[in-house]
This record gives sequence, structure tokens and C-alpha cells, in this order.
Amino acid sequence: MSNKEELISQGYKAYENDEIIVFWKPDLCEHATECVRGNSKVFDVSRRPWVDLSQAPASEIAEIIDKCPSGALKYEFK
Repeated sequence: MSNKEELISQGYKAYENDEIIVFWKPDLCEHATECVRGNSKVFDVSRRPWVDLSQAPASEIAEIIDKCPSGALKYEFK
């Protein structure tokens, strides 16, 4: 089982482009808003889907996700 399949089986949702896969598990989210403060164009809770990976480079998205205190957001580079 791949990492992506494993995380999805644990309840994470996946958002991906050619460079990165972002995983989010809603019931782990503490709503600390580190992601939204990091880049509200990528992470916009008023939009569905709320993650738009076209709004920033994969490296910037990864740096923002590294600040997530709950582990609700994870990533994997392709």
C-alpha cells in the first residue's frame, strides 16, 4: 500500500498537482489557521474545494503545512 493509499484509508482527503500531494483529515483539524495565515489563496475555507494548489509553489505549500500543529495537514512531494 502506498503512503497516499494509507493516508486515505485513515480518513485523509487528497489534493494533488504534478509536484505535491496535500492530505487533510478534517476531524484532526484544530482550526489553528496556520494554513490560512500562511497563504489564504491556497487555503481558503470559504471555497470548495478549500485547497487550491495552483496558488503557490509546492515548496511554499510544504513550509506552511510544516507549521500545522495538529497533523491534520500532511504532504508528499511527487
